[in-house]
Amino acid sequence: MTVIFEPSRTHPTGTDRLRGKIAIVTGAGQGIGRATARRLGSEGATVIAADMSDLAADRTLNELRSAGWPAEKFVGDLMVYEQCAALVAFAIEKFGRLDILVNNVGGATDLKPYDQWDPQAIQDEMNRSILPTLWCCRAALPHMIAQRYGRIVNVGAESARNGLWDRAPYNAGKGAVFALTTSLARENAPFGIACNCVSPGPTETERDRLVERGIRTKDASKSEYRVELSRKMMSIVPMNRSGRSEEHAAAIAFMASDDVGHITGQILSAGGGMNML
Repeated sequence: MTVIFEPSRTHPTGTDRLRGKIAIVTGAGQGIGRATARRLGSEGATVIAADMSDLAADRTLNELRSAGWPAEKFVGDLMVYEQCAALVAFAIEKFGRLDILVNNVGGATDLKPYDQWDPQAIQDEMNRSILPTLWCCRAALPHMIAQRYGRIVNVGAESARNGLWDRAPYNAGKGAVFALTTSLARENAPFGIACNCVSPGPTETERDRLVERGIRTKDASKSEYRVELSRKMMSIVPMNRSGRSEEHAAAIAFMASDDVGHITGQILSAGGGMNML
């Protein structure tokens, strides 16, 4: 028997627990970021959907506004600190405060053994995996400290803990996200700021024609190589299925809310892996 998990059974959407909060969601144009923008909006937050793709950011913005939820968009390259500072400045200028920062940018762009990676590709993968989170936190923290309140939710990856195959540079970058999370949690707890991390395991994805990013190894997603990788991934997931973006968004919404209480510095395993077993 297959049990379908429904996030709304754990905490219904539309319950206003984020009413009045101003939230930035990075990488909001697709996948987990897009689902998170919708989830935060449904719970009452005003969402700034940030993405490198104008088309993707605009799509999310239109979805939010069509549902009657207040939202804005920001388009920029968040691997550049000045763009992250501009994003935070946009939120402060528009709304006077910033309560929630969801750092979702980043994702594995290739899958292959580490000895086959070119040095420049390694650096690019590391930059993509850690710099947007590093820079956005640096830009947002002075404002959160001044208002004595903030919720930072970073998106990590279980592969950084379970050593999942053929993505060493990505794993290294996401491992840095873990370290940043725990460091900022301890430093900023006295200012009423909670900093936590949701760490997804394998997640269902679909080809997004607006955003041409993601895995480019072995020509096609149905290659024998990719099928074998998928089999290996499922072998270490206790529920033996991929997660869904909406499930991760539900976890992020909890950590972005006041329900998180004094929980800070935590890495939430979403989907599981051998660190659980």
